[in-house]
Amino acid sequence: MSFHRKAPLAGTDRQAPRPEARRHALLLLPVLAGILAAAAFPDLGRGDLAWVALTPLVYFVARVGSLVRIFSGVWLGGIVQYLGILYWIPGTLVRYGSLPLAASWGLFLLMAALLASFQAAACVATRSCMNRRGAPCLLLFAPAWVAAEYLRSSFPFGGFPWMLLGYSQTDSLRLIQVADITGVWGISLLITWVNTALVWVLLNRRRLASLAPLAGGLAGIAASAAYGSASLRHWDAIQPDRRAAMLQGNLSVDEPDSSLRWKYLEGYLEMADQLAPGEIDLLLLPESPSPILYQHDRGYREALSRLARRFPLGMVLNNVFFSEAGGSSEYFNSAFFLDKAGQLAGRYDKVHLVPFGEYVPLQTVFFFSRAITRDVGNFHPGSDYPVVTLDGHPANAIICFEAVFPDLSREFVLRGSQLIINLTNDGWYGDTAAPYQHLAMARWRAIESRRFLLRAANSGISAVVAPSGRIQVRTGLLRRETAVGSFAFLPGMTFYARHGGFCRNACVIILCLALLWSLATRQPGKPAGVASWIREDGMLEELREKVRAIEQKVEQVRGYL
Repeated sequence: MSFHRKAPLAGTDRQAPRPEARRHALLLLPVLAGILAAAAFPDLGRGDLAWVALTPLVYFVARVGSLVRIFSGVWLGGIVQYLGILYWIPGTLVRYGSLPLAASWGLFLLMAALLASFQAAACVATRSCMNRRGAPCLLLFAPAWVAAEYLRSSFPFGGFPWMLLGYSQTDSLRLIQVADITGVWGISLLITWVNTALVWVLLNRRRLASLAPLAGGLAGIAASAAYGSASLRHWDAIQPDRRAAMLQGNLSVDEPDSSLRWKYLEGYLEMADQLAPGEIDLLLLPESPSPILYQHDRGYREALSRLARRFPLGMVLNNVFFSEAGGSSEYFNSAFFLDKAGQLAGRYDKVHLVPFGEYVPLQTVFFFSRAITRDVGNFHPGSDYPVVTLDGHPANAIICFEAVFPDLSREFVLRGSQLIINLTNDGWYGDTAAPYQHLAMARWRAIESRRFLLRAANSGISAVVAPSGRIQVRTGLLRRETAVGSFAFLPGMTFYARHGGFCRNACVIILCLALLWSLATRQPGKPAGVASWIREDGMLEELREKVRAIEQKVEQVRGYL
């Protein structure tokens, strides 16, 4: 009898892995989700992966009941995701912040950990509702994720809405036209809903009703595509009646001062001389290193005044503005509007500065970070949103990083702007994914407001973006090049411009109400499961697994006796 018992023993062990092994295997799911989510954005740009990228994460939330384990697992997966998306940050800190490589990676990891904590909190909120109100609360994952993206876009230091999930669909123009209603938040919600619905079907595959959430997601995709087809036919039919030229000088702070100064003045003038006379209405100079101050250098100011007089709408340039207020000196990163007479028609001081790049927040705490901004400056933020008239047409400027903030561009449109001008310098990031990511996000500002967006980039990528988000013309990266394209001043107000983030606000409200409802009372007994094998993953279950393992060992011993 003992020989008869020996054969199946090994098989029995394989069929009952230890709880620790299962937990470690489950921990790989958020990491897999982080890898897939990172691949959905440039460099790889596989936007199609976004529709399934979060399914391992949703499955992990459904399978694990411990809130601590959920937070730690999702947090780890989020760090992996941001390492893949923002890998270019340490190199920038080393090259332009003069930080040691180890310190740069340390700060980068700290940043990734902070960003990952937002989506970890969303998953914890979802599972908390499931633990108290049952498995159907898994469907809260979608609004919880959008609420976390909104929080990340606002906190800390003004937020960092870089590569929100919806941006993965930038090249799917037909799908994202709905952004003039919902903004990027609506696409993020749709993607997360589809991911959640796929897991819901997997966990309830024997129930026909489990297809309802997925059917709703597919209906949302179909409705967005139908709306997008009609929108593209309308907005692509617009015939722009103006011409703009964006001079991409490809200046670098690494160059000698003499070379930088020549490029900043003579180089731009040389590029402008190559434009066909009488064919350009508006000239744009990008954000770039400023060896000459427009405000204080009379020769430079007069040269630009003569240049602006060549164009019916004048020109827009970037420079540093200096002010003395209350006995202290203040510097602003500004856009200067020169009219067709060469006179200063208006100035915009950048409102949303880059933390640790253009200023150091909480300097008493982050005193060690002063070196990071040494080569860039310590700017003060602007306090107004001026709309400047160009030959009777209202327009506005946003500078660099500001293009990733939907509400900033929306504020200008609400004040009457009919054209968005984006002056930027992505030269800090070299030949990495960052310039491509930056352009992808800027394109959404055109769709949300249905405005032409003129993007003048120092090192690339300069572009003219139509109100449909379609790129009409673009330059290469790290080249001295001129982009010439057509545009029009467009009036009118989209639903998104009028009502802003109603979609994201609705997600926040839904999540808050669900949390309050789940905290009000708790169902008696253990939380309901999505399937028979889903249960609360706590210490009691771990103890039961150990008891079962002991019972199996006892059976083995009996088999040998």
